[in-house]
Amino acid sequence: MKFAVIGHPIDHSLSPIMHDANFKSLKRDDTYEALNIPPKHFHLIKEIINEKELDGFNITIPHKESIIPYLDEIDDHAQKIGAINTVKIENGRWLGYNTDGVGYVKGLQAVYPNLEDAKILLIGAGGASKGLAATLNEIVKAPLTVANRTMRRFETWDLAVEQFTLSEAEQALNQFDIVINTTPAGMNQNKDVVIALDNLAPHTLVSDIVYVPAKTPILALAEAKGNPIYNGLDMFVNQGAESFKIWTGQDADTDTMKNAVIEQLKRRN
Repeated sequence: MKFAVIGHPIDHSLSPIMHDANFKSLKRDDTYEALNIPPKHFHLIKEIINEKELDGFNITIPHKESIIPYLDEIDDHAQKIGAINTVKIENGRWLGYNTDGVGYVKGLQAVYPNLEDAKILLIGAGGASKGLAATLNEIVKAPLTVANRTMRRFETWDLAVEQFTLSEAEQALNQFDIVINTTPAGMNQNKDVVIALDNLAPHTLVSDIVYVPAKTPILALAEAKGNPIYNGLDMFVNQGAESFKIWTGQDADTDTMKNAVIEQLKRRN
């Protein structure tokens, strides 16, 4: 079977290395490549994918919403989120899914077993935040709180969450058991920290969905305060494993996938 990830830019993606390691471990002859598709060429997506004869593909920034009009069917969970990261091609039909939230929450439950009882703050109200919120809403008893710089971002939200400004979240920070940064702040040498951690309670787990760098500025700040931290590596691995299962019906070797990513990151540092 043939798979790919599409995005722009895409050169930095570790998805091909991660999936190839899984294929090798499971003794499969599948292939997985990275396809750079600039937004100005996205209208050619059907032709590009059909020419490659793919059985499925992942979608990353900036195409997770742009892909929707090209799909024949969308999974209910992905419909709630309004963003797609996985497409399965079956008898010429394009079926859309979102495995980001499931991937992140599966990892989070391993480090925070009492997740259903946690009071959670999500920072950022973009597509990634929606994906996490849709999954967490199915598990967590207390209402989720989502904080964003501008409240207009919530106009596209159909999910039931408490909506805060960043300053409101900063003031109420000590009420939360888990704080999750879903914004790009901290990526690619960016030193921004979206929210001040002055009011952080000592027990609060601070998480970031970014995994490069392994310790983003917000995680470094939280760790310096003595708080537990958790990055986005497991989310990346688990979302890929969930995509693989959608495409093939087979469970992925997540340990091998994770080790392949860690080894590659070591080589880059």
